[in-house]
Order: sequence, then C-alpha cells, then structure tokens
Amino acid sequence: MKRPTVGIATDAAHSTKYKQTSYRGVILPDNIEVFKNHIGNKTVNIGEFLGLVAAVKYIIENDFMPKTIYTDSLTAITWFRNKKAASKKIYPELEKAEVYLKIMAEQVKQIQVLHWDNNLWGEIPADFGNKK
Repeated sequence: MKRPTVGIATDAAHSTKYKQTSYRGVILPDNIEVFKNHIGNKTVNIGEFLGLVAAVKYIIENDFMPKTIYTDSLTAITWFRNKKAASKKIYPELEKAEVYLKIMAEQVKQIQVLHWDNNLWGEIPADFGNKK
C-alpha cells in the first residue's frame, strides 16, 4: 500500500521535561498545519484523541474533502469509535470531545479514520519530531 497523500494527519507529543502535552493536525500532502493545541500535563493518549476530534471538527466546520483522517494511535481510533475515552483522568476537554462526537454522530460517521502505519510509511507527517 502506498503512503497516503490526501487527508489530515494528526499526532500528539508529551514533554516530560516541560510537563506539556500538545497535539496538531496537518493537511496532506503539503503538511500545512491547520491546528495545534497545548493542553498541559496530560497523557499522550489524551492528546492523540483530542487531536483526532479536532480533525473531525475541522473537516465538519470547513467541509474539508476528502473526509479522511490518519493517526498512528490505535488507542485514539478505539476511543473515537467508542465515542468515549478510556482514561481515568478527569479533564473537561475529554468530556466535551465525547459529547461532540455523540451530538455530531451523523456527520462523524461520514469521516474515515485510518491508522497510519509508521513501519510502512515512516513517521506520520504531523509528528512533532521529539523522538531521540
């Protein structure tokens, strides 16, 4: 399978040094950043999920085509499909994301969320480049 060239790629990163979790999304193939958010000292899984939901919002609000999102996080994909984060952390943004996915269910089901295979295609284009 060829490396994807259209859609939105999302990723999250956590800096233990700065106690900061961030997520962002880029439009393929030019890797133009369309959103980026710093959410404080949260987990990478929370960042991955919120990044995925931010991409869903971007697609819906901007009538973006194709309605395809890539993430390298299987956890975020599972949480997205369940419309529920499996985190024990209490974080209002998580609850808002879950409610959004449920309220917008008709539009959300038109969006394809696919796993980015880092082994096959290299790092996802939204990667923060923080790996050592």
